[in-house]
Amino acid sequence: MFLAKYLTALLLAINVCFFFYIGTCHANPGIRVQITQKGLNYANDLALTKMYNELQNYKFDNQRGSSSYNLYDIKVSRVSKPRGQAVLVPGQGLRWTVEIKGYRLSAKLTFSKKLLWFTIRKTFSLTMDVDSVELKLTLQPTKATNGGLNLKALSCKSHVDVKVSAKNFVVKIILKLFRSKINRIIERKLCQSATKIINNDVASKLASFPVTRQIKHGYFFDYGFVSNPVFTSNYMQTNHKAAILDKNKNGQFPFAPPQLPQLNENKDMIYFIISDYVLNTWLYTAYRDNQLWLKVNSNMFKKENERAMFQTTCPNSICIGSFLPQIAEKYPNSKMEMHFTTYENPIVHFKANHVQLNVPVKAEFIVVQANGSHTTILTAELVLFSEVKTKITGVNLLLTVTETSLTVENVHGAAPGSIDMVAVKGALEIIVKFVESILPGQQFPLVVPSNTLLSNPSIRIVQNAIIVASDLNIKSI
Repeated sequence: MFLAKYLTALLLAINVCFFFYIGTCHANPGIRVQITQKGLNYANDLALTKMYNELQNYKFDNQRGSSSYNLYDIKVSRVSKPRGQAVLVPGQGLRWTVEIKGYRLSAKLTFSKKLLWFTIRKTFSLTMDVDSVELKLTLQPTKATNGGLNLKALSCKSHVDVKVSAKNFVVKIILKLFRSKINRIIERKLCQSATKIINNDVASKLASFPVTRQIKHGYFFDYGFVSNPVFTSNYMQTNHKAAILDKNKNGQFPFAPPQLPQLNENKDMIYFIISDYVLNTWLYTAYRDNQLWLKVNSNMFKKENERAMFQTTCPNSICIGSFLPQIAEKYPNSKMEMHFTTYENPIVHFKANHVQLNVPVKAEFIVVQANGSHTTILTAELVLFSEVKTKITGVNLLLTVTETSLTVENVHGAAPGSIDMVAVKGALEIIVKFVESILPGQQFPLVVPSNTLLSNPSIRIVQNAIIVASDLNIKSI
């Protein structure tokens, strides 16, 4: 039945992919996403509006049955907005109900029948009034072997009340006699088509949906699922690996995700519970890939007092020579460069109300003389301690380093007692502050569908997690 096939495909194609890709082995997830009933209601309303527009403008193909009949010139003459809802079913999945009423199609039917050497051909005008079409589906998503989603239709029920009428008296009587049979056929076809579309078509698309996304520096964000989605009366919960992989998609780390806090809120449409594990995989991958280094010199800065800091001789200002007079004496009228590299992987900690970043760094003091020669005069091992500010920009979490302090663990390359550790620390503190002021923030992508923005997001930081709560603004589906 063309009506059953058309309605089922239209209803399912619009809604299912949004519900299950709102935007991913470890015992705990790196990111947990919770979509509330409010979020599902919003998605469902958008889908019904989309469906209404499609129903008004749908172009039907002609329907030909062997050589005996031809149904053509099928047009929509009346339509009302569909009604429906997506409901959370604890422990199972989603129950999705869609109802269409007041839908009228007009068409022409040409019937031909050969009797002996005669061919009888008649053309009738038909009207199909869809007084009611109701489809109820229970959908159960599960984790696929590749970290994506499997989707299965657990049950399907349909109810149809369709009246087909014609001006021809004989045809009208025949249609009336077979009305209940026509309705039963459409009801059966609706569920057959729905189950096939879910279990075959949609499921195959979800199974092939990529679970990694390329980000900066050629790295990959792996947001594959680590467990089956969880359904409660308040939310649909998805648990994602959420690790940053290198260019070869290597995801081996010497640490595991901590346990995330349980959240049972439903004020907003969506909640992201983000573990510090995610950022630590990013830092570890960059450290292992030798990407965490920085060369600092006067050319990086615009302010005169900042540029002057890298001079060895400065009679009217403060410079590196003010802190380390031995350098000023041995290398007068020269410039200083500093090379920072990490000697252990940095670690970030999410604590109540703040984020702390610890970075073990080796800092090389290099003198650049007027003739262009470079001389490494000493190397300091230190640990940087920074607070990290968090902010939502678009669909990204922006992380900015601030309030950096440091401890000097050791100094190499100088005669014992010739270098004052306090002086080295003082010089480093000033330079680190200068660098901190020009460092750009790093953006971390949140898992949301394309054409989707966060609306009125809020951030709070708890032990082991950043929680982003937000409504959604979906531009198109």
